[in-house]
Amino acid sequence: MAGKADTHTHTKYSGLSKVLFLSLPDSVSEPDEVIRAAEARGLDVVCVTDHNTIRGGLEARKVAARVEVVVGEEVGTADGEVLGLFLTEDVPRGLSAAETIDRIHAQGGVAIAPHPFSAHCSALGKKVFELDLDGIEAFNSIHRDRYSNEIAQRLCASAGKALTGGSDAHGPSMVGNAYTTYEGSSAEDLRKAILAGKTSFEGEYTELKDIIWMTTTVALRLQEIIARSLVGGENHEDTIYAREVCDMRTISKVLSFIGIMAFMAPPATLLAGLVGDRLHRSKSKALWLEMGGGKAF
Repeated sequence: MAGKADTHTHTKYSGLSKVLFLSLPDSVSEPDEVIRAAEARGLDVVCVTDHNTIRGGLEARKVAARVEVVVGEEVGTADGEVLGLFLTEDVPRGLSAAETIDRIHAQGGVAIAPHPFSAHCSALGKKVFELDLDGIEAFNSIHRDRYSNEIAQRLCASAGKALTGGSDAHGPSMVGNAYTTYEGSSAEDLRKAILAGKTSFEGEYTELKDIIWMTTTVALRLQEIIARSLVGGENHEDTIYAREVCDMRTISKVLSFIGIMAFMAPPATLLAGLVGDRLHRSKSKALWLEMGGGKAF
């Protein structure tokens, strides 16, 4: 029976992302929540790949029991994001993709191009054919536009690289929505399969309700931290977004708190989810047509 590995997930250590006019935590998932979700979905391996840090993977490994954890990082390079798996230390952000891949390989890790043809995430695009990558993410379940995955699958099927699937989960309910299949079941089997180019992918697209729920959850969490900071002025959390909140000026905290209240007022969150989903699809459709993908679907 083929092994199942979600090669792209996030925890609360992933920092901040821009959502409309707000900077919100990229994820507020606790590492143990990701592990429980991976176990519930019947995964053999889960790769924790927070933005520019391996902290989430190290924490997840401490609490894992029935699922094996691969420590990874989604590195922001000067050319687009690169997933590093099987890492032992952080790879610095901002380097060229080629140097980033060299540093991943120097640790004995494998390098994968996540969402390579995304129209709204930092992506390598056609550079995937020039770089010493070990794999290409051909199915990313949070890219609901479908076009970006289709481009990756059509262009990279004969690239001679392992094709992988990852959920890009930013909330526990998304873990395992997409996954990589390979011969064996262990993390070491996964590594060997990627290096040999003998992997495949399966899964389904993340539902919009889960994305809206995730956005609501992170907004509420940030509002809680802002309120605590305004009242007590102390930071009791070791996360990037909590530290950034505590470093904000008081007026910025107040304005952000008000902004989140406006964002959370019905039906603003629902509308934001629907509009964001439509915008992402529109951008990806334009890229599809630009790259000669044929009739839109």
